Amino acid sequence: MAFQYSSAEEALRFLTWKRLFTVTVLAVLGPPLLKLARRIIRSRFSPLRVIPGPGNGHIVFGHMKQIRTRKQGLWHEEMIQRYGHVIKYKAYFGVDRVYTTDTKAVNYVLNHSMVYRKPDQTRFMLSRILGDGLLFVEGHDHKRQASR
Repeated sequence: MAFQYSSAEEALRFLTWKRLFTVTVLAVLGPPLLKLARRIIRSRFSPLRVIPGPGNGHIVFGHMKQIRTRKQGLWHEEMIQRYGHVIKYKAYFGVDRVYTTDTKAVNYVLNHSMVYRKPDQTRFMLSRILGDGLLFVEGHDHKRQASR
């Protein structure tokens, strides 16, 4: 079924609004959809996919609801008992988190803070509690403060 317009001006006006709507929808929905697609693709090819853990969890909350409703540390202890010293679980919006009780792995991560950075949420909360001291800062700032 073809649209019939009384004038070329009316047809042009319709096309202009249609384009404006399309551009607006793409501008609003495009970036979040691309970020979601990138996250899904990255998780499919991530080396973390071979680390054992409790599965995917909730699409929005991951395993965070289970972690928050249990007594502090109990959920992690149960997962370590079930899967071993290194586990992978899902944080909010499917972000992978790795948890380990292996002292060699913890030591390695702490000594390579340029590579293994804390999540933004964690960094924010630690900065509020500890300030920007040597225990909190990472990367070049840590090297600079440690050399003083």
